[in-house]
Amino acid sequence: MKKIMFTQAQPKVQAIAIVVVVLSLMLGLMAASPVRQMAAPLGQTIWLRANANNLYVSADQNLANVQLIANRTAPQGWELFTVVDAGGGLVALRASNGRYVWANSALATNAPLVANSTTIGTQQKFQWIDVSSGQVRLIASTNGRYVAADLNLSANLVADRTAASTWETFTWGTGSAPQPTTPPSGWRLVWSDEFNGPNVDMSNWSFQTGCSGWGNGEWEDYTNGANASIQNGSLVIEARMKPGAGLGLCGMTSTRMNTAGKRSFLYGKMEARIAIPLGQGTWPAFWMMGNNGAWPSNGEMDIMEHISNSGQNVGTLHWLNGSHQSSGASVNVSNLTSYHVYGIEWDANQVRFYVDGNFYNTINISSVPQPAFHQPQYFLLNLAIGGGWPGYPTSTSIMPARFYIDYVRAYQH
Repeated sequence: MKKIMFTQAQPKVQAIAIVVVVLSLMLGLMAASPVRQMAAPLGQTIWLRANANNLYVSADQNLANVQLIANRTAPQGWELFTVVDAGGGLVALRASNGRYVWANSALATNAPLVANSTTIGTQQKFQWIDVSSGQVRLIASTNGRYVAADLNLSANLVADRTAASTWETFTWGTGSAPQPTTPPSGWRLVWSDEFNGPNVDMSNWSFQTGCSGWGNGEWEDYTNGANASIQNGSLVIEARMKPGAGLGLCGMTSTRMNTAGKRSFLYGKMEARIAIPLGQGTWPAFWMMGNNGAWPSNGEMDIMEHISNSGQNVGTLHWLNGSHQSSGASVNVSNLTSYHVYGIEWDANQVRFYVDGNFYNTINISSVPQPAFHQPQYFLLNLAIGGGWPGYPTSTSIMPARFYIDYVRAYQH
């Protein structure tokens, strides 16, 4: 064995070596440990659930200034936010209306969070503090205060806390609420579009275009797919103002689409899981029409229609018997901007109407003249704006308006 000779300088070299090893270990541990403030899911679309009440945060377009509030049971539509890199280790949150969230101390001393900003400035920035896996706290750059879901303010989100506890902590995640996968008892699934993307499936759907008023005095200009997209497993139909256009005919764009000539069904259980926009002049619909004949002799089945801010779903049949005939009923639906399942059960004798599986009306069709409700019918989805029935939007109406469709399904025995 070779003998190693030590010199007087060696203790100093050993000390330096030890320091280098210790620093290397420290740096390794620091690299292995996540920096909590920087752990934001940049570029992802997420939901936030308030630990204060276990309800999801919504940018509620029915509230003044699009106030954020933790009061929803499902993370859909208005409950989704995109996390944007705002620079300097800070984030911005973009709501589903395309606007950025900010803590606006000019509205109140508690700096309520609202989603109505078109740009990212200082007040639209937040520090993302990763408390633990899936748990986060936010500090507003507006005032350096923690964001809280304040149960003393009906769970409105405000940035006014100097310390953080339960009300100032949120659970976050991605994805939507679970979808039912088992067919209802006694039915078999014969067709569906789950809108899992990345684009609208043109083997199922066609777009109708134009701004003729569509027989109802509507204002929208239906485009060839420009207002329809797939986002987070849902079809999103968006109505928006044309740049530089004013209120009036053809002043805004939207989507009307149908399965005519591609998918049609005679009798069965038809349903869609839908979250609707509210606002003066909005008119979302999920409906069916017969393949043969002119309206109304071909028969029209309106499974879901909602007008403006009525708070009700309307289910109606239209047909011809010498003149235009119709029959229908409405039902109150809570939290219309959250997802609900709207459906019918249709046979040779009756059409029965449901919301979330709850029956609310039956219409007898056994004596309705052919071919109205005794021929195959196709699906339609559209978001109309204005018309004699819903009325017309005003300068304070919320645009863009977004209509979310999670799926459309057809079952038969």
